[in-house]
Parts: sequence; C-alpha cells; structure tokens
Amino acid sequence: MDQTCDILIIEDNATSLAILRGILERAGYTCIVAVDGCEGWNQIIERQPRVVVCDWNLPGMDGLEICRKLRETPEVADTFFVMITGRDNEADRVHSLEQGADDYFTKPIDRSTLLARVRVGMRISGSKEELRRAAITDGMTGLFNHDYLNDVIEKELKRSRRYGHRLSLIMLDLDFFKAVNDTYGHLAGNDTLIEASRILREAMRDFDTVGRYGGEEFLIIAPETSLDDAVAIAERIRLGIADTLHVEALRGHVVTASLGVASAEDIRVRSAAGLVDLADRALYKAKHSGRNRVCSAREVVEEDGAIQVENKEVESLRKRVAVLSVQAKDVYMQSISSLLQALEEKDAYTARHSENVAAYCHMIATHLGLSVPLVSTIRNAGLLHDVGKVGIPDRVLLKPSRLTFTEQNVISQVPSISVRILDHLRILESEMHIIRHQREYFDGTGYPDQLAAEQIPIGSRILLAANALDAMTTDRVYRPCRSLAIAIAEMRELSGVQFDPKIVDCVGQLVHEQQSEIEERIRTTSESLNLSACVL
Repeated sequence: MDQTCDILIIEDNATSLAILRGILERAGYTCIVAVDGCEGWNQIIERQPRVVVCDWNLPGMDGLEICRKLRETPEVADTFFVMITGRDNEADRVHSLEQGADDYFTKPIDRSTLLARVRVGMRISGSKEELRRAAITDGMTGLFNHDYLNDVIEKELKRSRRYGHRLSLIMLDLDFFKAVNDTYGHLAGNDTLIEASRILREAMRDFDTVGRYGGEEFLIIAPETSLDDAVAIAERIRLGIADTLHVEALRGHVVTASLGVASAEDIRVRSAAGLVDLADRALYKAKHSGRNRVCSAREVVEEDGAIQVENKEVESLRKRVAVLSVQAKDVYMQSISSLLQALEEKDAYTARHSENVAAYCHMIATHLGLSVPLVSTIRNAGLLHDVGKVGIPDRVLLKPSRLTFTEQNVISQVPSISVRILDHLRILESEMHIIRHQREYFDGTGYPDQLAAEQIPIGSRILLAANALDAMTTDRVYRPCRSLAIAIAEMRELSGVQFDPKIVDCVGQLVHEQQSEIEERIRTTSESLNLSACVL
C-alpha cells in the first residue's frame, strides 16, 4: 500500500488540530496528524507527506527544529513546510523563513488563507515530483534511465550482501536493430523501442526495476530472484517480444531479442559494475550464438589457460577507465571548438548564439536540480546544437531579411545536419539525442517525431527554451530584440504549447534571481556583434 499522503498536521492543541484537519479533509486532502514534535518527525520520515503544516511551539521538538532537520535530510528536503503560530511579529516570520519554512501564517486559522497556502504547496510539490521523475526516466520509453538503473543496482547489491538475499540482472538487446532503423526509418525504430518497453513493463513484477540502459538495450533488476528463475523470466520475455511485438511500419518484420542473465551469487561478482559486466558477457554470448535466445552467466566460461586479472586490479582499472572516459569527452568537447570556429568564420551570430545557449542550458538544468553528468550533457548539446548551420548556404544563413517558406524549410534541417555531423562520435550519443529533438513542441506539433510533453527528452525541452531566450533578446537585421521582460512574457504565452510549463517557470525564476548576470551576457553579445542590447 502507498504510504505517502497529502498533508501532515503537527499540532498539540486539540482544538486547533480539529479545525485544521476538518478544513483540509473537507477540501479533499488526505491528512495524517501528530501531537508532538518527535512523533511528527517520525511521520515525516515514514510517510513522506507532500505538505507539512506545523505549529511552532510543540513538546519534544519544536517546529523550527523539525524544519531544520527536514532541510538537512535528502529524502524529505523538498517537502513544502508551512509554519503556523500565535507569534504575530515580523522578526519571527523572517526567522522562520530563514530556517527553511516555505510559508508562515498566524492563528487564529483562516480557512481561505490555509487552503490557498496548501494549494501552493501541493502545486510546487507536484512540479518537483514531475521534474524528479523526468531526471530519472528515458524520454522516449518512459522507463528508468541508465544512471538511475546503476544507482538501483548499487543499492540492491548492498542489500543482498547485507541480508543474504538473492539478486539477478537480465540484460536485453533487440536483434539487428540498426537494420530496422536503416530499412524502415527512425520513427519505426522509435515505435519498436516503445513497444518493447510495453512488453517489458507487463512482464515485470511489482518489485522489479526495468529501464532503458542505452540505445536498444534494456535492463531488468530482479531482487529476490535466483539465476534459474531469472532465466525463466528472460525466456518469457524473449517469446513475448517475438510473438507480440508488432509495429505497423515494420510491415510484418519480426523483431527478436537476445538476453543475458547474471546473479549476484556468482563468485565472479565483486561489485555492481561486475554484476552488470557479467550480464553483458552473457548477452554477448547469446548474440554470438545465433541471437533470439537466452544465455545465463553459467555459459560464460573463462578460457582455459588464460591469465586471469585479480578482481582488485580489475576494479582499479575500471575506475581509471571511467576517469579517462570523462577526460576523453572533455578533450572531444575542446576539439569540437574547431566546429564552432568554422561557424564563427561563416556567421559570428551563430557562434556567439551557441555559447549563450550552452550557458542558459547549464543555468536551467542546474536550477532544476538535475544530476551533474546530465547538466554537462545538456550544456554540451547547447554548444553543439547549431553546428549543422555549416551546411546552410550563405545566402540563406546570412540573409538580411525574413526567410521565405522554402528557406525556412532549409533552416529546419539544421538539427538533423548537426546529428549527421556528430553521428560517428559515440561518446556524444546523449547530446545527439537531445539535439535531434530540440524542436519538438510540448503539445506534439514540433518535429521530427511529433513527440509531446514527457516524451520529449528533458534536455531537448531545456534546449528549446534556452534557444528561444537568446534568440529573442538578441537584435537581428530583420527584427529588433525583445527585452527580458517581454521575452519571458512571450514564452509564458506559449507555455504548454511550445514550451514545457515547468521550464518556462524556471526561466522566469532565473531571470528574477540572476538578472544582472543575464543582462551582462546580453550586453557582451551585443557589443561583440555590434548590435543594440535589450535587457530591461
């Protein structure tokens, strides 16, 4: 049963508690209550309410201490906290907010004020949950993403080691998927991935975790599951994909899958990375044994007479390779600057625009609380999103007036050209995915795949907003720039149509909080391009 609830009321006065609970439950909220601070804190940890309405003066632990502890505890730090008190002075209000309270009001309790504050809290809580979900899910399939899966594997392996529970992994790869894309097109390929995801969801048990590990590769984390039981699950999935995965655009083509299964009980598994590696090796065995089959880690046998590397050395080497991978990507990004220089020689505006968009992408992604690697990926995508303009004729790219319909169609090819340029750099695969979908609109009317809402990668939604912010606040020959205030107003008008409403709200907050920094960037851009600046 779901242990979460809408609102926790912490109040030791029976009359006030009854009034608060009556108002909120009549308004349709689910409530739990606590009559002292210690009980309230335990309820916060156990039930994780969306909103806490808490009295200042409480036995055991007062409201301020609860608020401080809440902000210091990662699992509940985002909870909306409303302080209620009989202290009606500005100093107490400021002190409460400084300690982390989101809102504050005084007794006696006014029904309309209470409901208004709670509605705000519920709305903010819902937005944060949606953003948190977006950060850990794959935009296309809705399954968990690579980073989240790795986190779950780490936690489940530690749990299995601590309590002696079983744990297995199933790694799945769609056979000849590149041929599907090449033969039937990427839209058919995307539909195939979505259908495969549906089949995996239906095959998953309540306590399993399934996600897209990368490309056409999926991973199922199966706690409390032996190797043999996991092999049986994998075989059901294999048959399900071959028999029930149907995509109209494939015109009868049968899609199959290869699966590899590994267990934490295997003596070769010393770490989460080692468990993934063993499942991957089992998958490799399945693919190179004819595909459309399941192979377990038992079939992964070390070659006789092979010199084995000590596990400790393997882990040390793995960590060094991970560091080198990050460094290699940094080197790639530094080398890519030559592409931007080529752009600058052709169109100084485009080069400067890419730098600004990258900066705005970084600001937005950071403000949304996305992971550091994802922030970096989105920033890289912002920097590279317009490299395809090197393929646009100068007479179109540098035209000093509005583009014709035909010329606009040429410009619309920039994302696909950018992806084509970067296509062979597998290390930038995540950036390419974001760039490809940078012109998908929130209502599904964009291109190339008419994705909508959460189907659009979070990075693409951020890139679209960052792109618009810089474009609107930079003067062009054929149209004057907008002020920051007008730019935000226009983005709000298109919120829910072109832009993700949560990201538009985030941009508005950023402009409010970092206005001087953004205005300085606009001025610097205008001076470097000899244009007028619009910052008010």
